[in-house]
Amino acid sequence: MTTGLARTSLRSRPAAAAGVFSALVLSATVITACTAVLFSATAGPRSRQGDELALMGVGFTLVAVYLSVFVTGQVTALAVAQRQRETALLRTVGADPWQIRRMVATEALLTAVPALPVGYGLGVLLARWWFGAMADQGLVPEGVRLTVGPLPALVAAGVLTVTSLLGGLSAAQRAARSRPSVALGEAAGPAGGVTVVRVLLAFGALAGAVALSSAVAAGPADRAAERVPLLLLLYLVAVGLAGPVLGRVGCTLLAVPFRLFGAPGVLAVANSRARARRLSAAITPVTLVVAFILAKLGTTAGRAAPSWTDLFATALYAGFAGLAAANTLVMLILERRREIALLRLVGAGAGQLLRMVLLEGVIVSGTSLVLGAAVATAALAPLGGTGGATAPSGLPGEVLAGLAGAVALLVLLSSVLPSVRLLTARPATAATA
Repeated sequence: MTTGLARTSLRSRPAAAAGVFSALVLSATVITACTAVLFSATAGPRSRQGDELALMGVGFTLVAVYLSVFVTGQVTALAVAQRQRETALLRTVGADPWQIRRMVATEALLTAVPALPVGYGLGVLLARWWFGAMADQGLVPEGVRLTVGPLPALVAAGVLTVTSLLGGLSAAQRAARSRPSVALGEAAGPAGGVTVVRVLLAFGALAGAVALSSAVAAGPADRAAERVPLLLLLYLVAVGLAGPVLGRVGCTLLAVPFRLFGAPGVLAVANSRARARRLSAAITPVTLVVAFILAKLGTTAGRAAPSWTDLFATALYAGFAGLAAANTLVMLILERRREIALLRLVGAGAGQLLRMVLLEGVIVSGTSLVLGAAVATAALAPLGGTGGATAPSGLPGEVLAGLAGAVALLVLLSSVLPSVRLLTARPATAATA
């Protein structure tokens, strides 16, 4: 029975299922490539260059696993939260909390199992290209060969399974534990507020980042740059946990100027504030893109020629997070087919709705740019200008403008294109779908 319900649930929401599948494939691809390089470096003959390659592989793998955990958990949780109405109805017709949890766990496995071989195959291709490029740059010691065995697949399978299960179960926990009537009432309105536990965890991550920053600043200057990625991760964990609160703050600050755009501006602020918890699933990866790029630019600004590894790391992490953000934004827009259809039925024109979506994209991109810049500034603060490090505010204006434009383009395209698709459907049909 549980498997049948899970399959039916996946078929009933193809957009959400496709979004989760894409995120899992993306995670499996990056994890497979990074772990393949790591295991290949450690399997080769010992040498100073080989140890440096292995150390680089460890760093890439740890960051890739972190990003995968964050992205997969958030996307899976978002997909489950989008089905809150169906979950509440199941509770009203007799489904117990354990059945709800088993259904969510089964859905996670049904999505992760086919995503793993696809991601593994793409990861092998990425690893081969990456390893070949490093060999061309002279970064691979003699005698070291790329070997992609079952270990990268096992690592990817573990990360995908655990994070998708935890993300889905955490999102289903509220509906599973609520009384049926309460669950149905919650499904009829916007998502609830941020839990106390989530706020405490956010403060804990922030406190850890501040403590580590102080320790790095007091330590050897030549080792400070090595701690920047860890500082970034800690600050980004805090941002991810506090995302709904930060999203509402951004909406509040933009409420007055957005009134100048009339009804679309008012609707954009109201929608973003009411859906701040789900919108934070898009704000967090975009913030990650901005923070990683600004931090990498800040640490390499003083170098005459940044190394190939620096450029590849920035492209890998930014590309990963950017694709995850685009995937999440598409899921969020397609979820609103009934809302947009109802607005069209009461007289809203296609142009007004597109302007509303565009302004919502401005909220996401603007909030992400501010948060990303703040995270990068905090992560680079312990360097204190050593080694040519430069704070984001000290980077060239054209670089900052280019990054802001790229982020805005990513967000707006990921929001507008699926909105156009929704606007081509008949309102009466979409409102009852």
